Amino acid sequence: MPELPALVCASVAVFLGALVQGSLGVGLALVSAPVVQIAAPRLMPGSLLLVAAVLAVLGATREISHTDWHGVSWALAGRIAGTAAASYVILVVSGPTLDLLSAGITLGVVSLLVLDPARLPRNRGTLLASGAVAGLTGTTSSIGGPFIALVYHREPGPTVRGTLGVFFTAGALLSLGSLTAVGRLPREQLLFGALLLPAVVAGFALSGPVRKHVDGGRMRGAVLVLAVAAALVLTVRGLLATVTA
Repeated sequence: MPELPALVCASVAVFLGALVQGSLGVGLALVSAPVVQIAAPRLMPGSLLLVAAVLAVLGATREISHTDWHGVSWALAGRIAGTAAASYVILVVSGPTLDLLSAGITLGVVSLLVLDPARLPRNRGTLLASGAVAGLTGTTSSIGGPFIALVYHREPGPTVRGTLGVFFTAGALLSLGSLTAVGRLPREQLLFGALLLPAVVAGFALSGPVRKHVDGGRMRGAVLVLAVAAALVLTVRGLLATVTA
């Protein structure tokens, strides 16, 4: 198990990530994955996947009545395909290249939405595509949420959070099941994830009053800002890995 400083750093990062995701419906991996990767790299990705699963269940339960079930079913179909494709992509494309490619796609979509919000309609095609990209990048870089969130950027806060909660619950359980099936989910990763759960619950609880401020017509802007932040994180990580390789 990691030393106490690593656990404290990871707990703070997970707390902040849970606060952001509880408010916007997405953001846990963006905020916490880079910190946990540095603090306890050998305990990734299982520990954060367990955290993500618990947080997603909390989010989905709180606003389940607002879930877009039709949309999430198509997004999950894409997620399954993207997750399956990730195992092949990892073999032929380097991690830094995937980070930079994901960042470029994200910035491109955000640019289109800023210039012409109608350019990204919410239909079967965009849901399947965003779900597939989320499955691919979520598996290879741990940051895939902003892609599906962008499709729902014009929807009310409860719809975004409820729908993404269901999407992330299924996605996290799928990833945990896949790691278990191939023997890549050590017990110590699950134990470390369990130690982070109090921080998850605390961050999620605090997000209750915060989300009311986001829902007042600010959800679209918040999602776009979060997507840009994700692209910047991926870009920096990709460039640093390329330079130090």
